[in-house]
Amino acid sequence: MILNKLKWISVFFILVFSGYWSILEFPSFLYSHKYINKNLVIHSDEVLPQNIKSITDEVLMRLKKSELYIPNKTYNVYIPTDYWRWGLVSMPIGYQHVGAFCIGYNHNVFFRPSVIAENRIIPPWGELADSKERDLVYFITHELGHAMIFDRVGVISNFTELPQWMQEGYPDYIAKESFDFEDNLQQFKNNEWRLTEESGLYVQYHLFVSLLIDKKGYKLEELLKNAPSKTEVIKILESYSVKK
Repeated sequence: MILNKLKWISVFFILVFSGYWSILEFPSFLYSHKYINKNLVIHSDEVLPQNIKSITDEVLMRLKKSELYIPNKTYNVYIPTDYWRWGLVSMPIGYQHVGAFCIGYNHNVFFRPSVIAENRIIPPWGELADSKERDLVYFITHELGHAMIFDRVGVISNFTELPQWMQEGYPDYIAKESFDFEDNLQQFKNNEWRLTEESGLYVQYHLFVSLLIDKKGYKLEELLKNAPSKTEVIKILESYSVKK
């Protein structure tokens, strides 16, 4: 009797998980509108505003600066205005408080409710930190940066072999419109909040990537295959600071 109950409970959870995963992989039926710009597709539950072209143009321009960009791959981004669509995909995995996430075999990108016409996401509470630098264009590019890393190294390798600073630092590196290395280096040395891990802004990680690629001449492929530890990067950063 107990074994029979356990069997049905197992079947129930398998069905629930399968249904949830199917939504993550094939969510288009939840979004009645879409805009296609080359290989970038933006899905929404409302008619997309006129500025969607300029937003997607800018995203593509930033993505194309990366050697990980694949011109013949379709990148799908799902941006709701209603919270329930976001809750449906985010709450089962505890992601309801993040801005967006990339997941699944298809590397779909899901956003929390956003105001596309104003080029911004709606934060879970309060004001969005660094909001001038972190508009909707930034978030879309950042999450697609994750998708491109997944395509190159694989999802499992991304989480098991790449250090956190590289996982988040490279997407931030390609997503920002500009980055003042010296100013952010000084903030890091002063232990300012923006440059701490606790801020959740990834500026510290961006600084590490910029240091290695722009200042020390590391190749991206080299970092993806054998990224130095955070401790090693900080030593390189300290050495760079002394020489300056």
